[in-house]
Amino acid sequence: MIIFCLKLLLAHILGDFVFQSKALVRERKENIAYLFLHVGIHALLLVLCFLSDLYDNWPVILFVSCSHLLIDSLKIWWERKFPYKPFHIFVVDQVLHLATIAAVAIHQYGLSVEWLDGLLSEKNLLYLLTLLLTVCVSPILLRVFFSRWKQENELEGKPASSLTDAGLLIGIMERLLIVLFIQLGFLSGIGFLLAAKSIFRFGDLTNARDTKFTEYILLGTLASFVIGVAIGFGLKLALRYTT
Repeated sequence: MIIFCLKLLLAHILGDFVFQSKALVRERKENIAYLFLHVGIHALLLVLCFLSDLYDNWPVILFVSCSHLLIDSLKIWWERKFPYKPFHIFVVDQVLHLATIAAVAIHQYGLSVEWLDGLLSEKNLLYLLTLLLTVCVSPILLRVFFSRWKQENELEGKPASSLTDAGLLIGIMERLLIVLFIQLGFLSGIGFLLAAKSIFRFGDLTNARDTKFTEYILLGTLASFVIGVAIGFGLKLALRYTT
C-alpha cells in the first residue's frame, strides 16, 4: 500500500509542481486545451509510475486522471469567482487531490482496524491536540488577554502599514517552532528565535515613540513565547507517560 501511495504522490507532485510551468497555469484558465494537456501529463506520469503493473492499475490511472480534470476545472471556476483568495483555493485544490489519492488507496487495499488504531494512537492524538492548541486556541487566548487594554482599537485609527493577519501567522509559526525546538531538545533555538524577533521589531519600537505600543509589542511577544513553551513542555511531559 505504501508503494502504491508513493507512486500516486510522485505522479501528482511531478505533474502539479515540476512539469507545470507558469505559462501552462496561466493559459489553461483561458484555453481548455491547456487544461487537457496538463491532465494528459498527469496521466502519462501515472502510466510511467505503474508501468510494471499497468494492466492491473489502468482503472486507477483513469479514475485519478478524470478526478484531476474535475478538480482543476473547479479550481479555475473558483479562481474566476474568488480572485482575491488564491492561497485558500490552492489549499482546497491540493486537499482534494490528496483526498482522491487516499480514497483510491483505501479502495484498493481497504482500511484495516490495526491501521485505524495506529492512526488514533495516544501519541498521534497528543500531536493533534498540540497542533490545535498552538494554531487555533492560543490566538484566541491572546486576543482575549489583550482585550482588557483595547490597544487594538486604539491602533485602528493609525495608517495600515502591515500585511493582513501577518501578526497572527507570525505568532502561530513562532509557537510551532518553539514546540518543535522543545521536542528536539534544542532550547537554545528558542533564545535565537526571541533574539531574531527582537531585532526585527527594534525598528518598529524605535520609530513608534509610543509607550503603549511598545508595551503592547513586548507583552504580545512574551505572552506568545510563554504559551509556546507551556504547550511544548506539556507535550513533552505527556509523551513521557504514554504507553
